[in-house]
Amino acid sequence: MTRLVLALLCAAMLTSCANIPDRTLPRVVLDATEEQPRQVGKPAPGLDPFNLVQEFVKNAGTPDAARTYLTEEAKPNWKSAAAPTIIQDEIKTVPQSVPEGRDPATEQVVILTATSIGSLYSDWSFVPQVQSLEYRLVIKRQDGQWRIAEPPNAVLIREADFAKSYRRVNLEFFDPEQRVMVSDPRYVQIEPRQGLFGRVVDLLLGGPSESLKGAVRNQLDGLELSTNVLPESDGAILINLGKIDKPVEDRQRIAAQLVLSLREVTTSPLRIRSQGLPLVPGHEDWTIGDVGTYDALSALKADLLGLAVVGGRLLSLRDGRPLEGPTGEGAYDIVSAAQSLDGSLLAVVQRTAGGMKLRVGKTDGELPEVSLPTAATLTRPTWLFAGSNEATPNEVWTVQDGTLVVRVSRTNDGKWEDFPVDASEFTRNGGTITQLRLSRDGARVAAVVNGEVRVASVVRNNDAVMIRSGRTLQAGIVKDVVGLDWLDRLTVIAATEQPIRPVVSLSVDGYAYTPYNKTNLTVPVTAVTAAPGRSTIVTDGSGMWTTGEAGKVWQYHQYNLGPGSLPFFPG
Repeated sequence: MTRLVLALLCAAMLTSCANIPDRTLPRVVLDATEEQPRQVGKPAPGLDPFNLVQEFVKNAGTPDAARTYLTEEAKPNWKSAAAPTIIQDEIKTVPQSVPEGRDPATEQVVILTATSIGSLYSDWSFVPQVQSLEYRLVIKRQDGQWRIAEPPNAVLIREADFAKSYRRVNLEFFDPEQRVMVSDPRYVQIEPRQGLFGRVVDLLLGGPSESLKGAVRNQLDGLELSTNVLPESDGAILINLGKIDKPVEDRQRIAAQLVLSLREVTTSPLRIRSQGLPLVPGHEDWTIGDVGTYDALSALKADLLGLAVVGGRLLSLRDGRPLEGPTGEGAYDIVSAAQSLDGSLLAVVQRTAGGMKLRVGKTDGELPEVSLPTAATLTRPTWLFAGSNEATPNEVWTVQDGTLVVRVSRTNDGKWEDFPVDASEFTRNGGTITQLRLSRDGARVAAVVNGEVRVASVVRNNDAVMIRSGRTLQAGIVKDVVGLDWLDRLTVIAATEQPIRPVVSLSVDGYAYTPYNKTNLTVPVTAVTAAPGRSTIVTDGSGMWTTGEAGKVWQYHQYNLGPGSLPFFPG
């Protein structure tokens, strides 16, 4: 009895204290081949047509099990291998009149209604789309049991079952100049278990998802497997590729893509070969420790603890003091600002009598004005990381008057010149951009468009740059957004004017979102900043608050700079 009471108390405490994500990402399974496969059962005898349809949908994540709910004639025609549509857990099954001349004792018609949250694309990436669905199913008696004769022309899978049957893996590709790696989330079926590693490799061979095409580079493009991907007797995973005509440097990049893409489903070494021989001569087995680091250019320096705009000046979050130089002395009436990833440069938006101006220069020096058309508004600037052969960062973006995205690049003579960005993905049909943030790997951009969060890829073709494949994250749920930043490579964090969810993080593909704890915050929240390895900082009506993760209570920032402050990390 004592153990039962303790269990109930623990459950109550968890219920009251834990911050549960509104939608949880399918979990990662390491060394999934060691798990026991799910047993495929049969429909319970005597199911009525309505419960039959309910159970069919519940089993859709395991096609072999779902197929047992169909008539023998329907089984070969059901598109069980199609990418599924994910629906909310609650579905409805209601009767419809049987067509005249049919016997209700042997044939029934059931209308299935559900609400989709999105679908898996043909490349097994998630595409958000909230909409109502309705399907007409014909149910017939076969061998004394009801079975589905005409199933939906789609694979419908409930969220809860999707999380059990699929796993998210983050495929790794290179930016176009192969300086940093870019993650591309996909979803793979965990069954059959013995083919999980091969399915991940097949996705990598197939290239980036539709959302990243043109924005990344794949060293495995055009390659094929010579044999299946299978564990060997000593536990290593054998990946035997076909003929490869590439130098050693590119072969090492191939290994890096494979190791980093498969790290979410196995901890075993990868035995990577080409036509039966080691991919890289003298190096056959690869682990995480064997591949180079590809995040140095996009990572924040440990000593850069952030800055804040307060009363038109820049203050340091290290000690709360004004920054050395004109930006901290009040030489410019600063509205917003951004610091380059290495900390050497600043871009600030200055308020003048004639409108907003952009200034860019060294952090501790004068900031020359960039020649841009007069603008009523400029969004907070955002930096692209520098190339490995450049001494300092060389590109910063902003948005003029909500519609014109410009990137300002440094020329060889040290001056800053503006170039347009094709942002029609965001601005068509009256779209107004109020926030814009480049991801720290440079492959994506997140923006607030008409109060909602949108994410797209950045495609560069020589001097032309365009934003493409835009998608709205949690449309209709996360809205009235006033602040935005990248929490990490695959997560955006937003501050909203919604009392129910003032701060929320969203997965880059739009599948999941997690509201932050509201305790101690005074809504509305007016600003947010985040970065990998840093605590998230927000500003509300009482000042600056910080937290290490979504479920924790917000704490006063040690250098609370007041309710009007605009904190920011480099990027």
